[in-house]
Amino acid sequence: MAIGVPLKVRSFFRPNLGKRSRPTRSSNSPLEVDWKKRIQPCVTHDELVACDNAVVVSDQDVDSVDPQLNSPFLQELPLEIRRMIYEYVWSNTQDHMFYVPNGRHIYFQKGRWHNIRCVMHEMDEDPDFIQKQMDMVYESGGTDSDNGNLQLWQRRLSQTWGHRHWRCEERIHHPREPRVDKTNFASMMVICRRIYPEVMQSIFESHHFHFNDLNSAYRFFVSHPPAFVSHMRHLDLTFNMSFADYAPFIFKTESQRKNYITPIWKALADMDCLQNLRVSFDIYDRGPWRTVPESNVTKGALDLRVVNDFAVELPASMPIYNMFFQKQELSGDDGMPFEIVRRPALRYWEFHPYEVERFRWDTHAKGSLQVCWVALLNSSRRIPNPYVIDFPPR
Repeated sequence: MAIGVPLKVRSFFRPNLGKRSRPTRSSNSPLEVDWKKRIQPCVTHDELVACDNAVVVSDQDVDSVDPQLNSPFLQELPLEIRRMIYEYVWSNTQDHMFYVPNGRHIYFQKGRWHNIRCVMHEMDEDPDFIQKQMDMVYESGGTDSDNGNLQLWQRRLSQTWGHRHWRCEERIHHPREPRVDKTNFASMMVICRRIYPEVMQSIFESHHFHFNDLNSAYRFFVSHPPAFVSHMRHLDLTFNMSFADYAPFIFKTESQRKNYITPIWKALADMDCLQNLRVSFDIYDRGPWRTVPESNVTKGALDLRVVNDFAVELPASMPIYNMFFQKQELSGDDGMPFEIVRRPALRYWEFHPYEVERFRWDTHAKGSLQVCWVALLNSSRRIPNPYVIDFPPR
C-alpha cells in the first residue's frame, strides 16, 4: 500500500494489513523483474514527478485494466461512497488554517510542474489590504516595526501573483515546510489502474486550482492538457502580463494575431463543469499606470459556461491617458456574463530604487478629456506617463 493514505481508508484496499513476508531472492533475478513489470501501474513519469507534486496526466490503455472482481472496495461500495472516501483522503490536518482549504497552486518552473498549497488568509480577500499596511507604516513615520517597512510591502504590492496570493508567492522563493504542501495524490494514483480514472476525477473535482502566470496556464490548458481537465470545478487565473502580451488586443482586428490568452479562453469554453471562475488581469511593466485593453482581452470570456460565480478582476477605473487602450473600458452596464471587480487605485510606488513614495492621482484637462497624472505628496518631481511622451504643464 502506498505511503500517505490514512489508516482508516487502507482497509478498503487491502483487508489484511499485516506485514507480508517476502522470499529471499536476488533483486536482479528474472522472476523479480517479471513480477515488477506485471504490477507496474500505468502512470507516466510526468505524473509522478516529485511524488506529490504530480498533476499532469495522460490517457491510459483501458483494455489492459484488471476489473478487480475480488476487490471489496470496487465490488461492494457504490461509486458515490468511493468518491466520499477519496475526498476524505485529500483532507489534511492543516486545512482549517487556511482560507481556501482545498486550494492548490499549479505552476511550471525550471522544466517541471509544481503543486503547492494556497496559504492565503481571509484578510487577503481585501484588495486594499497591502496598501492599508503601508498606510500604517507611513503614518507612523516608518517606526511601525510590527508591520515591516515600506520596501517590504512594496515588494508584495508589485508581485505578479496578485494581492490575494502574495504569501503564496513568497513561499516559492524561500525554504518552506514540506508537510504544508503534502498531498496523497501520487499515493492514490499508483494503487491500481482500475481506480485511476476515479482518483484523477476526484482530484480535479475536489480542489480549487490557482494559476498565477500566463505560461503555466497556457501549458496546462492548451499545449499539454491533462486527460481529466474537463472535471475541473473551481479555478482562479491571474494574468499579470507585460505590455507586449497585451499588444495583440490593442485593436479589434489585432486580436486575431498570435497570443496566449485567446487559446486559453477556447480551452475553458470546452469545459462544461466549471462551477466557479475568477480571472484577474493586470500589467506589471508600466509602474502604477495600470490600464489594460479590457474589451478585447475579455472577449473570449463571453463563450464560457460557468454555473455559479464568474468574476473578472481589472485595474481601477481611472482616466489614465493611453492612446492604445482608449474606449475599451468595461462597465457593469455592458451586459457581460461575468461580474466586473475593480481593484483600488495604487497610492504607493517605488519610483526610484529604495525609495517608496506615497502619491495621489490628480487630473488635468487635455482638450475635452480629463487625464490622470501622479502627484507625489512629499516632492515636486514629475512622474511621466509611460504611454505618452509629452507632458502638459501642471
